[in-house]
Amino acid sequence: MFGSLLLGIATLLGVIYVFLVSNYGHWRRRGVTEPRVLPLFGSFPNMVWPRQHFTMDMRDIYMRYRNTHSYVGCFLVRAPKLLILEPRLVYEIYVSAFKHFEDNDASKMIDINKDRLVALNPFVLEGEEWRRQRAVFSTLLTNGRIRTTHAIMQRVCRDLCEFICRKSVGGMDLDGIDLGLRFTGESLFDCVLGIQARAFSENPLPVVRQNQEMSAENMGLAIAGAVCGLFPNLPRRLRPKVFPRSHDEFYGALISEALQLRRSKNQERNDFINHLLEMQRDLDLTEEDMASHVMTFMFDGLDTTSNSIAQCLLLLGRNPDCQQRLFEELQKSNPGGDLPDLDALIDLPYLSACFNESLRIYPAGGWSSKTCTKAYELRGSHHAEPLKLRPGDNLMIPVYALHNDPEFYPEPDIFRPERFLDGGLKNFKQQGVFLGFGNGPRQCVGMRLGLAMAKAALAAIVQRFEVLVSPRTLDGTEIDPVIFVGVHKGGIWLQFVPRNI
Repeated sequence: MFGSLLLGIATLLGVIYVFLVSNYGHWRRRGVTEPRVLPLFGSFPNMVWPRQHFTMDMRDIYMRYRNTHSYVGCFLVRAPKLLILEPRLVYEIYVSAFKHFEDNDASKMIDINKDRLVALNPFVLEGEEWRRQRAVFSTLLTNGRIRTTHAIMQRVCRDLCEFICRKSVGGMDLDGIDLGLRFTGESLFDCVLGIQARAFSENPLPVVRQNQEMSAENMGLAIAGAVCGLFPNLPRRLRPKVFPRSHDEFYGALISEALQLRRSKNQERNDFINHLLEMQRDLDLTEEDMASHVMTFMFDGLDTTSNSIAQCLLLLGRNPDCQQRLFEELQKSNPGGDLPDLDALIDLPYLSACFNESLRIYPAGGWSSKTCTKAYELRGSHHAEPLKLRPGDNLMIPVYALHNDPEFYPEPDIFRPERFLDGGLKNFKQQGVFLGFGNGPRQCVGMRLGLAMAKAALAAIVQRFEVLVSPRTLDGTEIDPVIFVGVHKGGIWLQFVPRNI
């Protein structure tokens, strides 16, 4: 009896082992080098056992092979991924050969029938549906509407600075991530929904709590990632729900209320919600469609923009010379101390350089995943023969590794905004080594709005306060290993000293 039990356990373990390693060798059989891979852990063990953020695993592979290989074959648990190492190929995949790599691999992770709030988000759509929804969404982001939001953001910036004044009395530490989230939440709710989130009051809408449930505490996201890694060919209908139900209920009810309120008032304003209502009439959109379009703003801009604001403040606080130079640029642009108008704000070269350098050090997405949609021959400089990619092949772009490569960014750990002045941004993008918002036709659809929000918050704070870093904030630039979106480990704690202006 005992022997039969042991035999059964051994057989079961053997079957599991064979299942876990069955895909390994996929790239080797196609003539591609495969770095060391472990059963269950794949090529990126920290995705399963997070001692450091798993993008560090990608960085380690990148640094080991970048001088001898243009790409290597890796495995996200069991799922075969071609890790692109040569920056020239990165630019090719994103831009010049885009028609062969139109889809994001993220689309395979989400079943839009279960997660209806992202059903029309261009980031998770494929093929013709992506093109159609991208075109629809792009009509929302005209220069005129973004200018309308800037007037709202001026009010939000004043509220933000008053909140900092109240909360930082006596040199109290403030949570930079919380500040960024309050700002983006208030801005997006007012700009997109026409309602105020009361983010700087004592009774705010629970935006911060919803964000925590979506990012730091979202087991559905972790489970969906594990399922994709273990069962890469699993039909989409069998994939788990990613967004928490509380997220659906909170935003669904809020969006419905905002739409009803605008209809009842019958206001004509050149803002996002008014254009959404016009689109509903013209395109016969359902209420569910409307909610999904609204959530594209929230999903794409809330978390990533708030983190980027906080991390840029952290780096400015650590580099007072850079902060002083930015303050002087802002004062020269608008000596009165108010927020510059939108065109002036967007064009401020040193502000842009500071933000881009911050995105380089702390990219919102430490990696990107693309799917081959049309057969393509990938010609790497380190390989004698081209690699024939087939439709369905998945490619990973090691964004964090590219952003921190000392060959392109000497002393990459140092905050040096000057890298992005005098055409630096264009040069780095064309080299394929800067992907702060992605690149090519599928770069972040809300990039202009995100930039407008982030620059407004940074300008308002630096004009009013000297930013200092609290001793509570951990040294270095290590990314928190347990949070999906890249954010400084241990939190960002800041102090604010009012300026005499």
